[in-house]
Amino acid sequence: MKVIIAVLMLCATAAQAQEKFPSRNVEVILPYAAGGGVDAMGRAFAREASRLTGQSWVVVNRDGGAGIVGFAALTKANPDGHTVVFSPASALTNAPFLNRSMPFRNDQIEPVCQVFENVFTITVRPDSPIKSMQELVARATAEPGKLSYGHAGAGSVPHMGVAAVEKALGIKFNGIPYRGDGPMLPQLMGGQLDFGAPAISSIGGKGMRVLAVLSDKRHPALPDVPALTDLGYPAVTPGLNGVYAPTGTPKAVLDQLQGICQKVLESDEFKKSAQTLQQTPVYLSGAQFKARIEKTYRTHAELVPELNLEKN
Repeated sequence: MKVIIAVLMLCATAAQAQEKFPSRNVEVILPYAAGGGVDAMGRAFAREASRLTGQSWVVVNRDGGAGIVGFAALTKANPDGHTVVFSPASALTNAPFLNRSMPFRNDQIEPVCQVFENVFTITVRPDSPIKSMQELVARATAEPGKLSYGHAGAGSVPHMGVAAVEKALGIKFNGIPYRGDGPMLPQLMGGQLDFGAPAISSIGGKGMRVLAVLSDKRHPALPDVPALTDLGYPAVTPGLNGVYAPTGTPKAVLDQLQGICQKVLESDEFKKSAQTLQQTPVYLSGAQFKARIEKTYRTHAELVPELNLEKN
């Protein structure tokens, strides 16, 4: 009888804990500086999650190390769901191949849900003589390494994306790294670069000519621009952005976090915010998101050694 009572009390306690989540403010670690596109999407997500749950979701910027600092902080947090990260997955899929040592292991991070895909492009200035992706590939085939392009930094999502295209098609570009799209775009528009690989969210209203989107499907913001797969080229992985919790977070809490995530993405207010930022919510469950991250990690494990990148 005592055993039965103890079991019932445990079940009641678990149910009560589940009902109360979140029982206090949720800290949302944003591993990049305030003011960027990911920061804006993270804050839009936090606003809507606050409204839905009745608890404050407070964004805390912990930038540094291309996302590594923020994820390292997450691994030290109490695994109760009240501290999460909102970020691209690049600290898990790219950083391990670019750093001599990492302050955490990927198995210390539990993907909760994917929120959106940050899609990058192959873009030229308006007066560029290159009119199509096919023409770009033909020029690169004829003159390997001559065409210069700008990307958001060594090992970044666009750098990896273009490198995957080079590998698949057997061509070679002259990649030039920048500290993000901001400093790269003036060089592209000024003619110092033959093309660039900026994010869709970075080129709105700039009058650029987009030759292709680095994805397996067209983007709602650029419905007339072909995806790589439309042209018969292999698809590449866009920036995978979502929510993460520390490993060890109870399944009941992870399930509730995932449910909150899904409700946020379905809400009109979040959709409006995303549209303003030229982003499209793309929900994946925790299991689906984790599988996609692991697949991207394996792809980069094969790709990075060919890039001869100097490790930090």
